[in-house]
Amino acid sequence: MSKKSQHRESTANQLSRWLIFLGVSAVLAVALLVAVPRITHRSLFGDAAGTSGGTVTVGITDTPDTLDIRTANSTSLDRVLIGNVYQTLLDRNNENKITAGLASTWKTSSDGLTLTFTLRDGLRFANGHTLDASSVVWSLQQAVSNKWPGADTKLASLASVSNPNTSTVVITLKQPDATLPRTLAGRLGIVYDRAAGIDYKTQAAGSGPYRVKDFTPNKRITLAATGESTAKTSTIVISNYNDDTALMKAAKAGDVDLAIPTDPSSAKSADNDQNLRVASGTSERKVTLLYNNDADSILSDVQARTALRMMLDKTALTQNRSDVAQVLGGPIGPLEPGYEDLTGLIAHNADRGRQLMSYFSSSYIGTLKLVTNETYESLAQQIASQLQEQGISVEVSALSDAGVQDCISKRNFQLLLTTIDGVDGTADFADPNGISRYTNADAQTQYTQAMRSTTQEAYENGMKAYARTVSSTAASDWLYARKTAVVASTQLAGYSAQMADERLPLANIAKQ
Repeated sequence: MSKKSQHRESTANQLSRWLIFLGVSAVLAVALLVAVPRITHRSLFGDAAGTSGGTVTVGITDTPDTLDIRTANSTSLDRVLIGNVYQTLLDRNNENKITAGLASTWKTSSDGLTLTFTLRDGLRFANGHTLDASSVVWSLQQAVSNKWPGADTKLASLASVSNPNTSTVVITLKQPDATLPRTLAGRLGIVYDRAAGIDYKTQAAGSGPYRVKDFTPNKRITLAATGESTAKTSTIVISNYNDDTALMKAAKAGDVDLAIPTDPSSAKSADNDQNLRVASGTSERKVTLLYNNDADSILSDVQARTALRMMLDKTALTQNRSDVAQVLGGPIGPLEPGYEDLTGLIAHNADRGRQLMSYFSSSYIGTLKLVTNETYESLAQQIASQLQEQGISVEVSALSDAGVQDCISKRNFQLLLTTIDGVDGTADFADPNGISRYTNADAQTQYTQAMRSTTQEAYENGMKAYARTVSSTAASDWLYARKTAVVASTQLAGYSAQMADERLPLANIAKQ
């Protein structure tokens, strides 16, 4: 890098080093753009010094159609880029616990209103630009002012962000927010290079162990280890396959080293292949039978909801399914804060379920419409069969994703068999305007109190109380946490199956 470029970078950092933003300020956004000059740096891309070389091919069924992770709300994009190309202020481990990321340490004040982060030493973006505390401030300001997906709710508690020096970031809040560290371990915690000067739809400029070398939308992404990377493989090629059948065929033919099927049951076809190894993990996604709690629905009555819960035999429903990681009894999954086994709160008891439902006339109950997408049609039919054995008339509608969304928007369902995702799905039952329209003042208060917790222990205890209320009042029926699966060449090491539907850590993957 030339001395002139170094001087420009230093000047730009000084301009934002003391930056504080309050809320969303259009004036601030303009000021930043005017004050910070366009900076040109020499690229430091090259072969990674710490890698063992070679190429690993990964097969998936949902490569993204854009690289703009700022504006495209895409799980497939998050999976490919976060942790590999882009890094976040905090991170998550395989148990979904919050860990250090670009920040080596962080602490929360006793009143929960101030979070202080200390960055790791010597941070740089892959192009050689310096990454310091001013980069964090600018990235958060961009997320808020540009209203990137999720920022309006997940960053709503922010009052100000400042960087008293190059290695320290201080976030002050309007009110305590126990979920902010998790937010900063996701896409809203990505730290961007404001001097990147790229087209984010087709390019990326992060600080991770890889850079995007080549991108063909919906087809292929090629990642190359960066100059100072500790990645164990020089090149990762992520290829798209139309479906799990095509993907597994490629794995058996040796065309991919690591296959990540959408449906974990597809991995079973590799069980007897001596050249392949199948590994499984747990997803944050929970397969759930959502109840329509609208005032004009029979399921607005807690007795009717409880009766349905008792009528369903989850053991019978799940015992032959290959996508089941763990049977659930409440809204919180095993990888979420506050999880505990609630399967005993409303246990299977068909006789008691029929007694409770006998209070309602058959004409009042009518025929329950069970809506699902095509993926879960067979499970929906099993549920319908069990309920019909107890005298409940059920009509199953297996629709496209668009058809399901139409039924939700028109409230044209009594039962909805779907997946809900992690902590966001858990929060739905605290929102009277959520998909289920479940309304319970105690649950809403408990959730709010949990969110305002000032310690992790208080947060987890608050979520446990909330989950118990939601489950004991039969807001819906949570069936199971989904399993994840990967199929790998026996020559491959360093991969993980845990949360493989949303995370794809590549830095430790290598051929033996």
